[in-house]
Amino acid sequence: MLPAMATAFGTDSSSATMPVTLKCVEENNNIDRRISRFVIPVGATINMDGTALYEAVACLFIAQVKGVSLNFGQVVVTGLTATLAAVGAAGIPSAGLVTMVMVLTLLTYLLI
Repeated sequence: MLPAMATAFGTDSSSATMPVTLKCVEENNNIDRRISRFVIPVGATINMDGTALYEAVACLFIAQVKGVSLNFGQVVVTGLTATLAAVGAAGIPSAGLVTMVMVLTLLTYLLI
């Protein structure tokens, strides 16, 4: 698994790491090809927890810096939107910055 971890660290991209991860899982760990070809791409796409957390916290921080008071519903909608945007984000480095604009745009519409 060392080549997969080195590639992930060097590229900072879950999509770029997938071919190396598939090779390590199938050849070194003897995982069935059908299972690895299904689980690894789904996991690389959905596992964006850090991006979702970053987007939600950054949006709430920006609102506080601007002196905007958010009610509970607006905070919940911001968190849900950040989670959905993170799942839909591309597997490239800094894709969260692009999707954070979407969350901030929604937040401005909620405040109008």
